[in-house]
Amino acid sequence: MSTTDQDVKSTILISLFNHNVPDPPTDAPYVPSDVEATNYYYGLPSKPRFIARSSPDVWMKPTGAEAYLELTPLGTHLLNAVWEKTVGPAMDLYFQGKGVQVTSMNPLRIGMAGQSSPPAVIFVGVNPGSLSPELGIEVAVHCRSILVQNGIDDVHVEIRESKFTRAAMMYKPAISANPAAAVREPFSTSLGLSICNAKTPNFEGTGGIFFIDPAKPGILHLLTARHVLFHPDKEENKFYKFRDGTGAPRKKVMLLGEAAFKARLKDIEAAIGAKKVIINQLNRRLALAEKMEDEDDATAERKAVKPKMDEAIEAIEAFEELLADVIRDWEEEENRVIGHVVLSPPLASTTAMTALPMIGRLNFIGNAIDLGSVEVDELTAWVYPHPANPSSFEYPGDRLLRCFGTVSDQEMFRPDPRNKDHDDDPVIMVLKNGNTSKLTVGRLNTIRAFVREYFNGVAGKMSKEVSVLPRNSKSGPFSVSGDSGSVVIDAMGRICGILTGGDGATDVSDCTFVTSINFLVKRLAAFGIKANIFPLPTDL
Repeated sequence: MSTTDQDVKSTILISLFNHNVPDPPTDAPYVPSDVEATNYYYGLPSKPRFIARSSPDVWMKPTGAEAYLELTPLGTHLLNAVWEKTVGPAMDLYFQGKGVQVTSMNPLRIGMAGQSSPPAVIFVGVNPGSLSPELGIEVAVHCRSILVQNGIDDVHVEIRESKFTRAAMMYKPAISANPAAAVREPFSTSLGLSICNAKTPNFEGTGGIFFIDPAKPGILHLLTARHVLFHPDKEENKFYKFRDGTGAPRKKVMLLGEAAFKARLKDIEAAIGAKKVIINQLNRRLALAEKMEDEDDATAERKAVKPKMDEAIEAIEAFEELLADVIRDWEEEENRVIGHVVLSPPLASTTAMTALPMIGRLNFIGNAIDLGSVEVDELTAWVYPHPANPSSFEYPGDRLLRCFGTVSDQEMFRPDPRNKDHDDDPVIMVLKNGNTSKLTVGRLNTIRAFVREYFNGVAGKMSKEVSVLPRNSKSGPFSVSGDSGSVVIDAMGRICGILTGGDGATDVSDCTFVTSINFLVKRLAAFGIKANIFPLPTDL
């Protein structure tokens, strides 16, 4: 992103007329002007403010042509061998010593949309307003020296303002022929449940995956992110385990908080209204047919209207039946309590498991994501953006993409070279169905990020998370606030992990963070839980 890069495409070119950018020095990192700080990351979803970088490269004054920055996976790089055990911890220790409130350290590439092999950087986020550009330059340059000392001389450090936010009897999914399938989905047992702590119904997240513990047969559990059910500002960050028989109250888990429930009712009512509009228009067509002098034309018009009229009437009946069922079954908050928290280690472990007595064998389908909100051809193009990709994705006949295996950490960091993104780079395309942003597709980064959350200004432990980047420069973020807890899977249905949060200057995430399913299964095993993450209805 400078005039000294060989690829001139890395220069940011945006429309910013009537702004003056002062000439900076060219032999050392410099304090950015307000214009540069505001527009350096033009095109990223959260529009983060740039603070400093280790490179002395000069940001070119915008000249008027439209361009968008894009974050892409790091890919194969020498940094992979030293990042997690050496470079990342060394940077973290240095930042702590300097009192820098780092929220994330994410190795990736950043450049113009479509640029081939854009520059690799350590994409560092700090709490907004916590770091001056002068100190930012100092720490960026020092972190660059850590890279060089470890044999990495082609990676620079960029720092921007960015907060880490913790991206809160059910029905069986309807068949595709059911007109109400889409609006019924929030109340069904497919993955992507909108959940919350019953005491904080306005703080919602997403249920991740179901699992069973063979030591406790017949009991279905749900894995999600801890902060979905333990509000970081209202609950102490300490180990929790429910012990039956002690008289301690249960931490109840609710399906759909008050606002979410009312929104889902409005969705059904809106669907009914839309079909009534169609019926009114069809009736006007029939009225005109009655006035036609040519009987053949009138007959043709009636014939064309009839199936559309029948379809609209059938849809209204289905919507009205669903609305009545939902109000009867779910309107009372107590009826929406679907289970209680059983175990939750401190936040750094990102795990909470919940017992779900309100999901029965007849309505349970296993771990599956309902893909019905996106059309077949569109979703296929999202998942396989490169025309030469060996497409292993087949849109299921019943819309339900079932989970069947896991993606190893080794494959996450070294994806199959035959699978490429639109930039022709090896990548694993992943998807999730979240409470807020619903079904989205993104690109799994090939190296883990270091992430830290702050609790009332106090730094929490640094954790290592897999990151998911937006599908492309125009697709929007992979996740937003309220999607935490969602399961992230690849196009074949293999589980990658549980979505734990996002990183950006606002509630919109430039990067999404995921805790590996391989770590979570081991974590559960450490607590004596041999989790079967592929339960079947016969297991209940």
